[in-house]
Amino acid sequence: MIHRRQFALVITVTALAFTLVPLSAVAGSARAEATPDLIWSPATLVFTGHGWGHGVGLSQYGAYGYATHGYLYDRIVAHYYRGTDIRSAPSKTIRVLLASGTPRLNLSSSAPFSVTDASGTSYELPDLSLTLTPSLEIDLGDGSSATALTGPLTFKTGTSVDSGTSLTYKGRSYRGTFRVSVVDGKLRLVNYIALERYLYGVVSCESPHDWPAEALKAQAVVARSYALASAKAGSDFDVYADTRSQVYMGISGEYPESTQAIKDTNAEVVYYDNEVARTYFFSTSGGRTSAIQDAWPKAKRVPYLVSVNDPYDDASPYHSWGPVTFSSTAVAKRLHVSGPIFDLTTKRNGSKRVSLATITDADGATSQVTGDAVKLALGLRSSWFTATVLALQYPSSAVASGSAVQLRGLARNAKSPVLETRTAGGAWQKLRDVHPNSSGLFKLKLKPEVSAFYRLVTDDAIGAPVQIKVS
Repeated sequence: MIHRRQFALVITVTALAFTLVPLSAVAGSARAEATPDLIWSPATLVFTGHGWGHGVGLSQYGAYGYATHGYLYDRIVAHYYRGTDIRSAPSKTIRVLLASGTPRLNLSSSAPFSVTDASGTSYELPDLSLTLTPSLEIDLGDGSSATALTGPLTFKTGTSVDSGTSLTYKGRSYRGTFRVSVVDGKLRLVNYIALERYLYGVVSCESPHDWPAEALKAQAVVARSYALASAKAGSDFDVYADTRSQVYMGISGEYPESTQAIKDTNAEVVYYDNEVARTYFFSTSGGRTSAIQDAWPKAKRVPYLVSVNDPYDDASPYHSWGPVTFSSTAVAKRLHVSGPIFDLTTKRNGSKRVSLATITDADGATSQVTGDAVKLALGLRSSWFTATVLALQYPSSAVASGSAVQLRGLARNAKSPVLETRTAGGAWQKLRDVHPNSSGLFKLKLKPEVSAFYRLVTDDAIGAPVQIKVS
């Protein structure tokens, strides 16, 4: 029954209406019954693709490529955000979430610092470091035991943001002030900092500081715009310090080159229709960016977040990636479908990314997942991928020496596939080229005289070997 189900799978997956008729059927039913069943090997799935990231907005490596070709930052920004313009925006304080849900905070300062409680009362702290718990008890140096202050608490040091003093958390130094509050019985730490100085700790973390100046300026304008457009209304913080917003490492992330790019574009922000644009950005496009609705199907269409050609993105080491090989069992486990998987086909959107993947299991049943789900489950760099599927259908039991055997296989999206063979203890050798049809199927006639192993090999993939036993 298992073999019959697997055989039915081939017809279902490929939509080819063919019937296997044993070569010996005309010689009588007794010989037909002796014909070995054909079974499928576990499929090997090999993924190759282009780009790294969600693909929406500015490609950082694309901006690098444009800069090296002499483009100025305003033209680079205009290319990725169609119909926008750059204007000046008023100064703003950005609230960056550094920690949340923690039972303890260790804070320190490079110089004497103070704390201000909820009532506005300030206290000079006797030490350059302290440990906070949700009780908000602090040694104020007045000879009494630790005093419980009313939060939220604000910590600051120095008399000026440019005084050279800083606050430290987890070994990183930060400009601005720290605000500590208690949320659901745990501590939350937020860094209050002027927008321009926030960018000092962002731009070099998002684009290498030794990149061309125009690429860094483009990153500065885009990062400034994104911070303003994504500020969380009604929350006690505006942005995260990681990839949920933008990577922010405080003073430890600052470099002269990126700081100069921020100063050269001071207060410049991307606008569309008199509103600050949400300037998504990412690492590598692979040659074309993605429209927002292609990257996130539930997102509304945005006129300036469309798919555009990205001709200079090939400077990235991730312009093309792979091969990444998985067994059918591993893919099934990661995608939470019944396995093993016998085929995987894809449908693409207008941005060349995979919008939908159709997976066929061992029983011929199909399920569908988004291309983004495949990317996340398998750890691929983007949803712009191609899946090569390799599998062989072979006799499940021994065949007579020199008898004709029809070997069938699947080599979907395979580049220059060949069939290799080896005997026990021998080396793999090319047997013949394989020429799949448009569905990836092929069939070959063999006359094996001894037991041997067979496998499919392509330019960047090796399929699982099978053995045809000869009696």
